[in-house]
This record gives sequence, structure tokens and C-alpha cells, in this order.
Amino acid sequence: MPSNEPPEPLVIPDEQPAFQCSVSRRGDAVIVAVSDELDLLTVPEFSRTLTAVQAAAAGPVVLDLTGVTFLDSSGINAIVRASRDADDVPTGLRVVAEGPTVLKTIRLAGAHDLITLAPTVDDALKMS
Repeated sequence: MPSNEPPEPLVIPDEQPAFQCSVSRRGDAVIVAVSDELDLLTVPEFSRTLTAVQAAAAGPVVLDLTGVTFLDSSGINAIVRASRDADDVPTGLRVVAEGPTVLKTIRLAGAHDLITLAPTVDDALKMS
């Protein structure tokens, strides 16, 4: 016989999304290094940070994703949007990605044709 008592409420832990983003300079280049997860929960902060950096940068912007441990479609979408926004800027956006977590995900989504990829930050900085 079904109970007339209300179901237990769903408790969602009050956790901050796993996401780290640091900005540094190397010469006139700005390097945005992302680590941990780039997903639906972290994309808004990631996008705000990257947009601000792109607006203020006088040189190339390098997005270093080598520290990313998880990437979903919202993260890929944010990267592609940022790359398209950078199309109007001579320095553009260069994305550093390697390994199965990030590069394979980008390739499987077909986004590798939409962004400028490099295997290392040094390689990205050498691009003209």
C-alpha cells in the first residue's frame, strides 16, 4: 500500500564547481590556463574571464586547456564562440589541447576545424 507521506526532499550539496582559471603574460601574449572541469556549471565564469581577457589583450591570446580533466559540449561551444569572436582580431585565439580528455573530445565534436589548435603553449606562441 502506498504511503501518504511526502517523499524525502532531494538534497543537492552546496559545492562550488571544480574549475580553476589563471591569467599570465609572456611578452605581449596573454595565456589563460584552465584546469579541472569545463562544463555547464563552469562555462559562465570561464566565458566571462576569456571575454575580458580578449577585450583587453594587445597581443595573442593563448587558451591552455592541458589542465582540463573534463570537457563537455557546453565547454566546446564556449571555446568555439570565443574563437569566432577572436576572428575579428589580428592576434586571434590559439587553443592548446592534447590527450584524450580534451583534444579527442574536440575532434569527436568536429570543433577542431573551427579553432586554431596547438600542442603546447610554446607552439601556440610561435604561430603568426
